[in-house]
Amino acid sequence: MSEIESKQLILKHYKKSIQYIESFKRLSDDCWLTPIEESKWSVCEIIGHLVPWDNFILENRLPYLLNLKQELEGPNVKEMNHTAALESRNITKDEGIKKFRLIRIKLVNEITKIPASQFNREINIDTSRLTITEYFKGLIEHDLHHFQQIDGFLNKCNKY
Repeated sequence: MSEIESKQLILKHYKKSIQYIESFKRLSDDCWLTPIEESKWSVCEIIGHLVPWDNFILENRLPYLLNLKQELEGPNVKEMNHTAALESRNITKDEGIKKFRLIRIKLVNEITKIPASQFNREINIDTSRLTITEYFKGLIEHDLHHFQQIDGFLNKCNKY
């Protein structure tokens, strides 16, 4: 796949993810707030945890990927996810969807600025060596994992 095609594929996913999450505006509050399984997050918490990850990418990964920052900082995953889940339970569905949309649009805008020629450049993250395309594909897989969980739950939720 060419660098241009890689960039287009990544941008397409992020743009479609905004539409996907915005479709939840019509969800009942019960489906929005109910855990998808026992001891799992609710739809609102899943969506809520994507927001700080996008922000982390914007503030900590993109500057590194673009050689604007030499130090690579790692997140405190457990703390970030816990805080995001807690915050998402304390805002309305519309506010949660809006937060997601705004940060994801910002991410799309910043990815758009990355020259296509950079997408096959190799980078080091921890002990992994991967291209920028591979990095974003990993993030897309993370999104799709959660979207699949949500879809499975909503198929059950909407039957009640």
